[in-house]
Amino acid sequence: MDAKEIAALADRIVEGRCSKTTMDWLADATASLSEADAYKVQFAVHDKLEGAGWKLAGWKVAFAVPAQYEPLKLSGPAFAGIYTSGIRQSGAVFEKGWPLKAGVECEMVARMAKDVPVGTEYTAQSIQDFVANLYCGMEVVENRYGDASKLGGPGRIADDVLQAACIVGTEIKDWQKTDFANVKGRSEFEGKEIGAGPGSNVMGGAMISLAWLANRLIANGKQLKAGDMILTGSVHPPQFLPGAGVAKTEFVGLGGAEITVK
Repeated sequence: MDAKEIAALADRIVEGRCSKTTMDWLADATASLSEADAYKVQFAVHDKLEGAGWKLAGWKVAFAVPAQYEPLKLSGPAFAGIYTSGIRQSGAVFEKGWPLKAGVECEMVARMAKDVPVGTEYTAQSIQDFVANLYCGMEVVENRYGDASKLGGPGRIADDVLQAACIVGTEIKDWQKTDFANVKGRSEFEGKEIGAGPGSNVMGGAMISLAWLANRLIANGKQLKAGDMILTGSVHPPQFLPGAGVAKTEFVGLGGAEITVK
């Protein structure tokens, strides 16, 4: 895609996001989109949404394991932006109309203490020096496409990989001592478990995925900054809710987060 085509696609996505309308056209519009161009569109969407008054608050890691990204014809995991309007505390209530067909993912949320400088390849150990707090959290995703199964990986990347909200739950004390690979995460809706998995599903552990994100952003001319909120990746695929009710996520022994969808 040339710059004009990228801008035109970003404009259509921004219009859909701002109007909270179903973008059932996006699958066809991005059917031939390359992974590299998908990120160009995503960054253009960020710029245009910020121009419309939205504020980028951080990033999310998506498709953390091959079983998630390979069917979408992606080369590996992906990343996308999150916005201040979507940062909510546990207990948040979402009124009818948004998100559009909500889903939940069980994730750890990191808050960055300081900017992550360029010029270094970060590891799970070295990235910890830049983390201020770690929380048991939840990502709220939404299906704003009608039949989301028709939307390929690049199309999802272009539109921030279904991102709607970042729910900040229990703060994990002494998180540096956490066995990220073996902690169990789970999600439930109206008291029934709908998804679960070990922390190893997040690239082997949340700090591994956070280091990966830091390196990928730098490779794309971006960087993690002080105050950024990061969804580090889900232990299970997104679970879309059947309707109104209460959804919870939990990292067993550490804490969790909760939302109500009207």
